[in-house]
Amino acid sequence: MKTIYLAGGLFNAGERLHNLFLEKYLKKLGHNVVLPQREALKFDSSAGFNLDGVKKECKEHSTDPGNIYVGSADGADADGGTAVEYGLAIGAKDEAVVYRTDIRTDTSKEIGVNAMLLLEGTAFVCYPCYFTELEQVEKYYEELANKIHCAVQSLPLRCRTSK
Repeated sequence: MKTIYLAGGLFNAGERLHNLFLEKYLKKLGHNVVLPQREALKFDSSAGFNLDGVKKECKEHSTDPGNIYVGSADGADADGGTAVEYGLAIGAKDEAVVYRTDIRTDTSKEIGVNAMLLLEGTAFVCYPCYFTELEQVEKYYEELANKIHCAVQSLPLRCRTSK
């Protein structure tokens, strides 16, 4: 199955938990998932955080022809690093998946999603999150992962090589 580079915010508990839930259900659909919050751990040491290493690896994962870039466009504005990685991916491979769970979205008015994150070759998934109870979380992520899976399957795979 395809390897997904899951880009998005990863700096607080909510973002990290979101990524883990999404990874769980994408894996159930047969995907390998590269999770940047996990990858970044290898660049942290007693000597400090190796930002050059992180930047290099993020660029490699974003542009790797064997990976499919899947990035979150949640929040008032997309995470800066996620937006850069999207640009790298779409520039290198002419394809990407961008998803949004934020309820403040109206693509016809460019509310919530910057049009630059919807360049040609981008499959867009909008699945607003309205759950209010813990019992609804698993079902929501299962459905979100399925929508992302379908978007990945819809990509033309112009530049992809198999790994």
